Amino acid sequence: MGDSFSQYDIVIIGAGPSGTLTGIAYKNLNPDLRVAIVDMQTFPRDKSCGDAIGPGVINALKRFGLDDILYDQEPVISTSLSGTGEVEINNYIPEVKNKDDSIVYVIPRKELDHKLLVKALELGVEDFTGYRYLGMESTKEGWSIELSKNEKILRLNSKLIVGADGANSRVRKSLGVKSNDDKDKALAIRAYIDSPNFVSHFNERSLFFEINLSAERGYAWAFPSNRDLVNVGIGIPLNIFKKENLDINSLLEIFIERLRSKGIVVNNVRDARSYVLPFASSLPKFSHNHAALVGDAASMINPMSGEGIFYGMEAGYILAKHTHDKLSSKKLNESIGLYEKEFRKRFSRHYLSCTIARRVLEVPFMTKRLLNVAKYNQHTIDFIIELLFDEAHLTLKELFLLIGKFLLPINLLKIGSKNTSST
Repeated sequence: MGDSFSQYDIVIIGAGPSGTLTGIAYKNLNPDLRVAIVDMQTFPRDKSCGDAIGPGVINALKRFGLDDILYDQEPVISTSLSGTGEVEINNYIPEVKNKDDSIVYVIPRKELDHKLLVKALELGVEDFTGYRYLGMESTKEGWSIELSKNEKILRLNSKLIVGADGANSRVRKSLGVKSNDDKDKALAIRAYIDSPNFVSHFNERSLFFEINLSAERGYAWAFPSNRDLVNVGIGIPLNIFKKENLDINSLLEIFIERLRSKGIVVNNVRDARSYVLPFASSLPKFSHNHAALVGDAASMINPMSGEGIFYGMEAGYILAKHTHDKLSSKKLNESIGLYEKEFRKRFSRHYLSCTIARRVLEVPFMTKRLLNVAKYNQHTIDFIIELLFDEAHLTLKELFLLIGKFLLPINLLKIGSKNTSST
C-alpha cells in the first residue's frame, strides 16, 4: 500500500460521497494522478443520514457514469408535507432545471458509500480506510500527513489535502477554521423501521415531511427505501435544542407514535443514531494553502432540508476541475481559490433562500400560512420542493409573489387555482 513516506498528488481525508466523488473526479480528469483516500472506518459502515438522494446527486453520478449503482433501487416520485394546523399536501416532484431526472432514491448510506468507494478504488484511488487522521505539517511541496492504524504511524506526503471528513472535520480544525455557531447547526436523529403499509398509505412511494409538529421549530421525515424499509428521523436547530433542554430520542418517539396514529404500521425500530448538521447559512473559508474543504467539512448543508450529499459531490468536481492540472504549478493556490469562487457564485443565493425559508418555517404561524398557500397554489409548492432538491433561489419577483400570496385571503387563492392533490 505504500511506505511511510509515500508521495501523492492528492490525499483525501474522508470516504463518504464527497470524498469518493472528489477522488473519482480527479482520476477521470487525469488518470495518472496518484490519489489516496483515508477514513478511520472500514467499509461498509453505517452513517446517520436521511438517505435521500435527489436529481442533483443523480446528475452528479451520471457525469462519471456511476448511475449503475441505482439500477436495483426503487424510485420515489412524490412528496407529502404535513404541518401546523394538520395541513397536508401531496405533490409530485417537479421537473428541475438542468437535471435529467425528477425522482429521488432512498439508499442507506451503508450501501451507497460502499458502492462509491468501490468505484473510486476501481479507478486507481489508493485505499487507506481503517486509518485515523492524526494531523498534518506544512512542507515545501504541500503537506506531510500523519495517520495511524493499530498503533502504527504512517506518513503520506501530498501536494494537496482535501478535507471531506464530515461535520466534525479534523482537517478543518487543523487549518484553524472554527466550527459553526449553534444557530447555524442542527441536531438530528435517524432510525430505521419496517413498515409493510407505508407505500400503500400514501398510494405511492412518497417522501413524508412533518414540520413543526413532533418538534416545534424542527421537522421530521419518513422516507421509503427498498421493500418495507423506511428511514425515519427528526431534526431541530441546535441552539433551540440546547435552550429548551430537549431530548432527541423522545422527539423521535413522539414522531413514531404520530406515524402509528396515521395508521402506518411501525415494526422493528432500530439503529437510532444522532448527528450534527453544520448549515451553509455560515459557510467558512474552504480554500487554503495546498488544502481545500468539501461537503459537510465545509458546512455545505442545505439549511432547509439538511441535505448535503449533492453539494459535496459538486464541490469535489469543481475542485478537481480547477486543480487537476495545477498540482505541480505555482498557480495551485490560485486554482483552489477559483474553486471556492465558483462554488459560492453558484450556490450562495440558493443557500440564502433556504436559510430564509428555514427561519420562516421555525415560526408555527408562518408554517401554517405557507402550507395553506401552497395547498392552493401549485407554483408555491413546486418552489418549496425545488428548494429542497434543486438549486432554486428567491428572486425579487418570486419574493413579491410570495408576499402577495401570504396577504391574500385563502378563499381568493382557491378561486381559479390549480389545486394540488391534498387531504
